Amino acid sequence: MNSPFARWLLVFVILGTIAYPSSHSAQKDLATIVLVRASVGSDSSTIRIRAARTITSFQRPERTPDGFVLRLPSTTIEQSAMDSSATAHPLRVTSERIRDFLVLRFRCAPTDTMTIRRDGQRDLVCTIRPLSATDRDIETPTKNHGKWSLDVIVIDAGHGGRDVGAEGVNGVYEKTVTLAIARKLRDQLKETLPRTKVVMTRDADVFIELYKRTQIANESGGKLFVSIHCNSMPTKPHPAHGCETYILRPGRNKDAARVASLENSSIQFERSSQRYAGMTEDQIIISTMAQRSFVRLSESFAAAIQKEVKQETPLADRGMSQAGFFVLVGASMPNVLVETGFLSNTSDAEYLASSKGQTALAQSLANAIRTYSASYQHSLQH
Repeated sequence: MNSPFARWLLVFVILGTIAYPSSHSAQKDLATIVLVRASVGSDSSTIRIRAARTITSFQRPERTPDGFVLRLPSTTIEQSAMDSSATAHPLRVTSERIRDFLVLRFRCAPTDTMTIRRDGQRDLVCTIRPLSATDRDIETPTKNHGKWSLDVIVIDAGHGGRDVGAEGVNGVYEKTVTLAIARKLRDQLKETLPRTKVVMTRDADVFIELYKRTQIANESGGKLFVSIHCNSMPTKPHPAHGCETYILRPGRNKDAARVASLENSSIQFERSSQRYAGMTEDQIIISTMAQRSFVRLSESFAAAIQKEVKQETPLADRGMSQAGFFVLVGASMPNVLVETGFLSNTSDAEYLASSKGQTALAQSLANAIRTYSASYQHSLQH
């Protein structure tokens, strides 16, 4: 408990969730909710959430024992925004701030469902309705309904456009390798999981801001998010080699922090980096807590990836680790970031640049997804 971070973590655990004031520059970049209004119909309840400007992103509603939780990154709320209709029985909507996250809690029956959609740029419309007896029977895990099955997979090809990522000792760019693997993975999944929708955060050499990648994943109803990258060392050529898979948590060692810093540097290409202000280890902890229901599944998926890469490719197995990757913050689903190999290593770079290597890595990821899917379905049925 001698390090500043360890002492801070102890205080955090004792005090629980605390809303900290943002800096003036970060505060200006927050969207402000000006109205939360509810209307109750005969078969459903609707909650309209209106902001003063565009709501850039939101996480998929998360089920809790007494209702649902909706998290809005980079968002605040006016004191007068909560209409009396939204706080009356049976809805009882409440709000709290956790750093730059606005957390809205909706109290409802355990059997209710919740959907959310955009209505223009400034409005979100949440609909809560009860399940009929027929619906409840259809939506049990044993019926393999879409709510439970792995029906939407989101593939994120790292970097792109003006953000080339790392450059290999052989001159290949990270953005080129990641897109090639992502496309091959998409094609393989369409063949082996034809009933599963595959969403690409980018399918061309274009730059997509980091926060928009998880926004795409959330708004497409993603059930699994995999971000594909290549590792690199500051000096080239370098002996470090192999594949490793990360989940979102504060980095445990200097190497994990180095990898996260390398990938997070993509924010320099964004129009504004203010949304990432204060995204330090404590913010990563808060984001990890928001994803706590997905941690076990993320770890399971990461382990499956490492096992398959070891079996299908000559790349060394560097295991599973954790670090604070901005691209994973806000993903409302199990999520991982795969560092497929080192472009700073002569052997790895040659393999990653080859069609054979890219195909094998895509096959490894596809195998891992099928293994994860089978394990997920089994856990739901038992």
